[in-house]
Amino acid sequence: MAKPETFNAAEICVDAVLEKVGKRIVLGLPLGLGKANQFANTLYARAEQDPEIELTIYTALTLERPSADNELHRRFVQPLLDRLYADYQDLAYNQARRNGLLPANVEVCEFFLQPGSFLHVNSVQQSYVSANYTHVPRDLLDRGVNVIAQMISPAADGSGDYSLSSNPDLTLPVLELARERGHGPITLVGEVNPRLPFVGGDARVAADRFDFLLEGEAFTKELFAAPNAPVRLTDYALAFHIAGLVRDGGTLQVGIGTLGDAICHVLRLRHCNNADYRDILQSLDVDTERVLFKQPLELSDFQKGLYGASEMVPEGFLHLRRAGVLKRKVFSDATLQKLLNDGVISDTIDENTLIALRDAGRIQCPLTEADTRFLQAVGIVDPRYSWRGHRFLDEHGEIEECDLHSSAGRNKLLGSCAGKPLPGGTWLHGGFYLGSTAMYRALREMPAQEMAGINMTAIDYINELQKDRDLKIAQRQHARFVNSAMMVTLNGAVISDGLENGQVVSGVGGQYNFVAQAHELPGGRSVIALASTRLAGGRIRSNIIWEYPHCTIPRHLRDIVVTEYGVANLRGKSDRDVIAAMLCIADSRFQQELLDKAKAAGKIEADYTIPEVFRNNTPERIHAVFAQGHRLQLLPYYPLGTDLTLEEARLAVALKALKEEGRKLWDLWPIVRKGRSVCKSTAPEYKFVHECLERMEFEYSDTFEHRLEAYLVAGSLVLFLEKDRPLGEVCRAPNARSEISKDS
Repeated sequence: MAKPETFNAAEICVDAVLEKVGKRIVLGLPLGLGKANQFANTLYARAEQDPEIELTIYTALTLERPSADNELHRRFVQPLLDRLYADYQDLAYNQARRNGLLPANVEVCEFFLQPGSFLHVNSVQQSYVSANYTHVPRDLLDRGVNVIAQMISPAADGSGDYSLSSNPDLTLPVLELARERGHGPITLVGEVNPRLPFVGGDARVAADRFDFLLEGEAFTKELFAAPNAPVRLTDYALAFHIAGLVRDGGTLQVGIGTLGDAICHVLRLRHCNNADYRDILQSLDVDTERVLFKQPLELSDFQKGLYGASEMVPEGFLHLRRAGVLKRKVFSDATLQKLLNDGVISDTIDENTLIALRDAGRIQCPLTEADTRFLQAVGIVDPRYSWRGHRFLDEHGEIEECDLHSSAGRNKLLGSCAGKPLPGGTWLHGGFYLGSTAMYRALREMPAQEMAGINMTAIDYINELQKDRDLKIAQRQHARFVNSAMMVTLNGAVISDGLENGQVVSGVGGQYNFVAQAHELPGGRSVIALASTRLAGGRIRSNIIWEYPHCTIPRHLRDIVVTEYGVANLRGKSDRDVIAAMLCIADSRFQQELLDKAKAAGKIEADYTIPEVFRNNTPERIHAVFAQGHRLQLLPYYPLGTDLTLEEARLAVALKALKEEGRKLWDLWPIVRKGRSVCKSTAPEYKFVHECLERMEFEYSDTFEHRLEAYLVAGSLVLFLEKDRPLGEVCRAPNARSEISKDS
């Protein structure tokens, strides 16, 4: 293929694309981080100016800088915009559709929305496409995609290669499926940004894969930062229960968000602070008779370690890698992987490696040429030898007898490979990543040998078993696929993507893929996690419900459901037993109401009562467990750190709690009253409050409205920020972090 044409201005590149493709463009933009924003904005602006251009943009998870919907949020967000997002160029189509200003010749379709961001934007709700993640390449081709524009990273080794880095997830399978179908040409535009980490593996592509490149200082931008949010104790309770399901030597998938942060932190505790982990988990677990889940808790540290296979690569996986948890490597041959799984061979190459592969039928004796290529490709046979007629020629061209019949022959075959670990192992397969500035920095600075264990690849490799089924089954031992839900019915149907009236909160994404995969994998389990309640508008509501007009995961795929109160194993159970199990992990304030509905429907016996041990499912019990001894000190608000400063980190905790309390004055009055006394106090224990008010520019508030807001913030800081919990690692200055103790 010819070298790509390179431009230093997006306008010229758009001219070239229009000349090549014509005025009907179906543009595929990657999910999340990897969008070519400047190219997309320039093309969109051209379509605004020229109504003859028919532009369809098909994408997902359009990122946008934080915005404020009230004065409090504005005061909090504005400095963040100046510090974290000054270099970020928002996508023009996003603001246009928010304001109902998309031109008639432009259509924007997304299959996964930024959660909760477009609930009342009719045009976005109408153009949402409900699809499994793995079906998106098919859907793109059916729509006639003819341009893909993606941010890419240049190789630093002089090869001229590029990395799809954060987003090989859809680009790779779209291009492959297009070849299989004989689909018309797809123009590939790469926007080169050296600040994007270079990730090898399947994400590494030659320059000639691209038609056009945008390169130069104008495209060297800071990456979109997604600061880690504060983790609630409810998330930690969920995380402990989930960690008790994760088998050493297994496979892990988790999603983005505070629950994923909590899970990774608790798994790190399990490995590094095992006594504390056991102590807390066993205190939280009231199912000592194993009524809901027959399997014993997983309590040991990680001797074999975990392997990550996750569509979303969360920042927590890098922390687990550093802690020695994410260390189980998988290899690209099914037979080799099975022999490793069964302990027939170790990951150190020796004679037994060859004997075991022969006995398993993977190689023949004498070796064929194909056997030789395989063994040399996986690093078992010395690369200095070349195969000729069942013999080898050494580097001097001399014939040597080398076969599997004798120890001498086997050792000649092994040569310099003997005694070395198997090369080429992968400890993490991922589809896309998105995270904090610290995550991007860690990937940029990761040593090449360590980076070689990460393979960012096509989403169908991660999310389904259709291709390379035997290999994936061998790799994904004891898989635990953990995904969040909004609600779960008593019958085990899962609601994760939309509201009762049909409005879409986010999307299906890969959740259905992972649930279905868990049912197919021997030893695999799907874990659906949700807080048992939510606080909305000052009112507590149950997230375990009797019925709902639609679902994301149908009840015939029910498996494991976890709340802060425990683990319910639903797989293979009758409706009656599923309902009984779900009642046992519901909040006790709603158990009787739910039980009455089940009885009225005849789905459980009229005289059934919830066992006594499960009737104390209250937030007070959870908090009492965590409040004992030094436990709270083990549970930082930001276990993975955050891009927020010390004051911002504290304010984020307080403002989140304040938002949940509601908007009515009588709900907020106790907070206002407390805040007023704090604002007027000069006591040393309230020094941190005044520092936070200064960050919000409230110290000199002179209007009644502003003073009232200041009182709300001050009261929330005192009432909702737990002094015994450390914050974690926060940002002291741009691009710098330092550890903050709980007393800071």
